[in-house]
Amino acid sequence: MRVLMFGWEFPPYRAGGLATATLGLVKGLVQRGVDVTLVVPFPVTARSAEGARLLSATEVAERYSIVRVDSPLVAYTGAAEYLLELRPVEDPPAMPAPKAVYGRDLMAEVDRFAAVAARVAAIEPHDVIDSHDWITFAAGLRARGASSRPLIAHIHATEYDRAGDGANPAILAREWEGLHGADRVIANSHQLARRVTERFHVPGERVDVIHWGVDGIRVAVDEARANDRLLGSAHPVLLFIGRVTWQKGPRYFVDVARRVADYFPNARFVVVGEGDSLPDMIQYAADVGVGEQILFAGGVEGPDVDRAYRMADVCVMPSVSEPFGLVALESLRNGTPCIVPRESGVAEVLENVFKIDFWDIEEMTNTIVALARYPALKETIREQGLAEIASPRLGLDEPARRTEAVYRRVVNGLHHG
Repeated sequence: MRVLMFGWEFPPYRAGGLATATLGLVKGLVQRGVDVTLVVPFPVTARSAEGARLLSATEVAERYSIVRVDSPLVAYTGAAEYLLELRPVEDPPAMPAPKAVYGRDLMAEVDRFAAVAARVAAIEPHDVIDSHDWITFAAGLRARGASSRPLIAHIHATEYDRAGDGANPAILAREWEGLHGADRVIANSHQLARRVTERFHVPGERVDVIHWGVDGIRVAVDEARANDRLLGSAHPVLLFIGRVTWQKGPRYFVDVARRVADYFPNARFVVVGEGDSLPDMIQYAADVGVGEQILFAGGVEGPDVDRAYRMADVCVMPSVSEPFGLVALESLRNGTPCIVPRESGVAEVLENVFKIDFWDIEEMTNTIVALARYPALKETIREQGLAEIASPRLGLDEPARRTEAVYRRVVNGLHHG
């Protein structure tokens, strides 16, 4: 099985959970013997493609390659953010094209990436095409037009999830085109599948639900205890990690911090991530009186991500909309209890997390206070979470196995069921 995959981002270039999800899927697929060629719009300042070859085992390298497309496209970007990223660059030597072909807006750049995708598909051997989210749906459709191979539309979140009532009609149109144009759709949760069927009117029999997994437990008991010293003797330490955008509910995190500080004046709160709502979050924290207690750490990468989880007593996910929520899996594998939105996708697969409505500040506060006051409770939740995350159903092989099964069905012409 040979897969031509189009993604938004890939480590070390990431803006959110999609890079982690893509890496996990690719790792799981190649471990199953699937050949994967990943085409990604790398930032124009990116290092060589070798810098992104994170899967270094010999048997993996033989089945895994990256096609690097110089492009200002950045995951989760909008039209305004795109203009800030726009730089004059040349097409990569392997895919020659006229210079100065960048559009002055996001949609034009998406179309340029799609044109490159068609050229890649014409020369790259593959059996099936997999495109991740709206920014690559056009690429997937153009690639299918060039090779006549079946197309999978992998949906991680819709524009309704990212922007709510402020959804961009142009992006919605791209999502509609990709979801209806694909042979099958893969959604990362039942919640997201319902949105795809209800808001985009995609027949339910064309949608497969495949939840994400994570790779390996990252924590030892003594290490977790020692990391408490990183922020001094403050207790508890609350963590917000991810894109700081409307979708992720940063203001709700500040509201929780404000209430927790009433019980624990020395508590500390850590925000790891960047996004367009970060200035508003900083100002709001100052306005409600907890600005000095919140550490805004910015974006972190590699081992520092796990370190952030391990320094926290509780990870809080107050997302307004969370189609899946890899943060919860990462939190549990680092031994940190997690609060997740009751309606999130990850709540469909995890038992040993606290499932609370994103707007219910009092219930979140009460849960955090209980964990802080009763160490035995926290330790029980921690141990149960580590045991659950070690289950094979939450590893990388299960989503890869099920995704490969979808590939084989469409390759064999079985587009339904």
